[in-house]
Amino acid sequence: MNTTRKVKAVVVAGDKGKSHPVFGKNKAFLEVAGLPVVARVILALNLADSVSDIYVVGPKERLEENFSSIDLQANLKKPLHVYEQGATLYENIWKTFLQTIPSYQQGKPVEEIMQSSEADTVALVIAADMPLLTSAEVDEFVSKCDMEKYDYVVGLTSEENLKFYYPGDGKKGIRLAYMHFREGNFRQNNMHMVRPFKINNRHLVQTMYDLRYQKEFGNIIRFSWEIIKREEGSLRSLGYYLLLQLSLLFARLRLSVFCNLIRHATRTDAVLRCVSDLLKTRVGYAVTSFGGSALDVDKEREYEAIKVRFLEWMNYQQEKGRMHVSSSARNS
Repeated sequence: MNTTRKVKAVVVAGDKGKSHPVFGKNKAFLEVAGLPVVARVILALNLADSVSDIYVVGPKERLEENFSSIDLQANLKKPLHVYEQGATLYENIWKTFLQTIPSYQQGKPVEEIMQSSEADTVALVIAADMPLLTSAEVDEFVSKCDMEKYDYVVGLTSEENLKFYYPGDGKKGIRLAYMHFREGNFRQNNMHMVRPFKINNRHLVQTMYDLRYQKEFGNIIRFSWEIIKREEGSLRSLGYYLLLQLSLLFARLRLSVFCNLIRHATRTDAVLRCVSDLLKTRVGYAVTSFGGSALDVDKEREYEAIKVRFLEWMNYQQEKGRMHVSSSARNS
């Protein structure tokens, strides 16, 4: 796939704070088909036309050891930068993003950068635990991000594009929970296109990450309180948030009638306006047609399924990539 936009990618491989280990280990270093997961993410970014440089943040010494052991440096066409992790996800993203700005590396204060044209700097932020990520999916996401209109574009994957990975015929698989909208059912994936200086309430990203396990009732209550504390649009935002939670509950209980009633009252554009109010920025979304960026190794059973079916699933994704490139070429 050809794309004119070139971005720097920030890969988050930290294991501190609220990071969730799998089998007691940092997910980035779990092996799938002989390679650490983080290495597979880097190789996908290396082949992506839309990526110019790769910045990885995590336990630096261990990252460098893993990269050296598989001779990753020799296979890379793009610059690879590795940084030591901080205490939180927000700190890791923010400090690594600043390293993508040349004037910051030369000692220019952040306050001055925020008043310059570099305040419009965009970065692709992705997780390090996606062994099925492909360069075609990265390029598709980047090409769909309208950064003229938005400052933060979140990646979504539709239910239709994830059904192939469900369990069936005696095989392990992955079945995920979805956000139910009038336009369809979607899963937030692990790709984000961000203009960090323009996210005025960016510290809320850490809170959203800390409370991301929405099956835990305490997290729902705490996040509801975080919404109520905000000044603009808090009641509207709380209403949509609770509608999404109800739809998830009804889906788990297999009460499709009630789930559909709520879904038709929940529009993506309305929800994103609420998220924009909370973060005090312009939030949009881009739907990718693959699946790798939504299939992370967040839980042990997901990791086991990906290990068993990795070659089958990767071949499927690569074939989709070839078809996508061919279709794009015909339409250009």
